[in-house]
Amino acid sequence: MSINYAVRKKIDKTGEEDKVLYYAVNRALQGKGKGITGQQLAQTITNQSSLMKGDVLSVFSQLPDVMAHYLKQGRTVTIEGLGTFYPSVTSEGYETPEECTADKVWVNRVCFRSDASLISNIRKAKFFNLEFTVARSEKKKSRKTKE
Repeated sequence: MSINYAVRKKIDKTGEEDKVLYYAVNRALQGKGKGITGQQLAQTITNQSSLMKGDVLSVFSQLPDVMAHYLKQGRTVTIEGLGTFYPSVTSEGYETPEECTADKVWVNRVCFRSDASLISNIRKAKFFNLEFTVARSEKKKSRKTKE
């Protein structure tokens, strides 16, 4: 299977003149049956290891709480081969540093930086422009109906 993408027009304003450029953007498969569930991941891991599916699901169910425990301490959590999770904090803007106290700071998200080996593995993927293929097949259909 391949990674689906679409082409989007963007205006590049970095030069003296605005220039229209086209870029590839993700078109992830979503919806019922397209994303991979924890159950499916557990089954795949079970098939590739000596672990039982229940063991894998147990780890999956414990992992969020254990990670949250360490992230709440301001620590990073690194899973070798997968990547590093870390909390990102923010606050409202204040006129002086003294006004930005601990009770006015919050975690706005958990960030993820993937491991280099994961990126390297994924970069071996094939790509498929779904929009271009659909447009081309629609042109062929319209030509056949005109004949």
